[in-house]
Amino acid sequence: MKDLVMGIDIGTTAIKVIVLEVFSKEKVSTVVIKSIPHDLISSHPNWAEESADVWREHLYQILKEISGEYDLTTLKAIGMTGMVPALVCLDEDFKPIRNSIQQNDMRTSKEIEELKCVFERDDKYFSLTGSHINSQHIAPRLLWLKRNESESFKRIKYILGSYDYGAYLLCGAIGVEANWALESGLFTLSKEKLKELINYLEIDESIIPPVRDSSSLCGTVTKEVSLLTGIPEGVKVYAGTADHVASAFCTGALEHGDLVLKLGGAGDILISLDHLITDDRLFIDYFVSSSCPYILNGCTAASGSLLKWFSREFSGSFAELDKEAERINAGSDGLVVLPYVLGEKTPIFDPNAKGVIYGLLLSHTKAHIYRAFMEAVAYAFRHHVEVFKENGIEVNNVYITNGGSTSPLWRQIMADVLGVKVNYIKTNPGSCLGAAFIAAIADGLCNEAIVKDFTSQKIPSYPNEDNKEIYDSSYHIYRELYPRLKDLF
Repeated sequence: MKDLVMGIDIGTTAIKVIVLEVFSKEKVSTVVIKSIPHDLISSHPNWAEESADVWREHLYQILKEISGEYDLTTLKAIGMTGMVPALVCLDEDFKPIRNSIQQNDMRTSKEIEELKCVFERDDKYFSLTGSHINSQHIAPRLLWLKRNESESFKRIKYILGSYDYGAYLLCGAIGVEANWALESGLFTLSKEKLKELINYLEIDESIIPPVRDSSSLCGTVTKEVSLLTGIPEGVKVYAGTADHVASAFCTGALEHGDLVLKLGGAGDILISLDHLITDDRLFIDYFVSSSCPYILNGCTAASGSLLKWFSREFSGSFAELDKEAERINAGSDGLVVLPYVLGEKTPIFDPNAKGVIYGLLLSHTKAHIYRAFMEAVAYAFRHHVEVFKENGIEVNNVYITNGGSTSPLWRQIMADVLGVKVNYIKTNPGSCLGAAFIAAIADGLCNEAIVKDFTSQKIPSYPNEDNKEIYDSSYHIYRELYPRLKDLF
């Protein structure tokens, strides 16, 4: 029986697990992929939370289902991934104190301004961390908890990210992966804690666990977890990496300038770097490619979650809505959307930004609005590509991944708006695959060549030149809308 490896993604919209069979150091095949969805909790404007208790329940459930259907006797390693940087607060018994505060939460505008006034009087903070204090950071959220939920704040014994919590649920060890640490804003690029900032929050430094690299061994599956799930006791659990980094890795974006469009609940855009480049409009992460140690990236807070909301509130499956939207002209007959329904992250960093539907007429239909939502995410990605080019980074190969990439319409819109060939890898289920690859490589079961082998079959979408002028015009309106409305937001 051949060795098996597993990847687990604690994602924004679901927990997803993949099991791979290892044939050689350069070849694997998929045994099974399973997922269980969970919901974003937004009980107040700009809030984005999820239940870590639901994550635990669903994780154990999905592992039990897989172990009941497949022989996992030869399972050697598990890799973790998930959205970053979610904030999971645990008490002294390692139980979640409250819902997680997600990476697209936008409640902390006051706290961000306060911390900026204290810590960003010069360029020192940016030079140390590669970012400015923003809504994605953990410090503003901890400060918000301290001011608004003081009893919960006092009970915090540990803070973790989503996939760090997933690793804890499997092996009982506490730690945070390096990309969570970097994107938390609590660490420098050299992985040192920012003690002055931690002291300002009036928290004990011990609540922030040690940092693990992507290939670090967290521990092994415990006897208790084995009894609950059927996963063999002693299977190695590796730290893995952030979901967007894992997605980029398993698309094959391994060379400088390779670009990845990730259409998950949020929309991520990432470009591989063979040397460090930082920009205060973007995020910087550690990459796992042997030739590219860094990955410069951005995030539009609402992508798939925007379409999911539309599908739920206005009825219709994604397939039905796609079919209707395909009949609509490029540019949605003058309809332009700002997708800032959760505020916006990069490159504008404005938690107060709002969603806007511009140009609405009685002649527009539900399908027009749905297509305009898709186009809005493409416009947001184009904005990022322009920032990359301003930094002298030329785009090389372009890949598209995660749930939204299964839509041929959305892939074509991306190719048209960006004006480039976009490669879709049908066999790529997204972040969970990247986590499995990282674990397989870390455990010595495979080498990096498995990525190229697994992604050799690509489905290209070529830009339609007939749509260029329309999309250039609509993109110009898109870029004009935000600065003109900013003061109203």
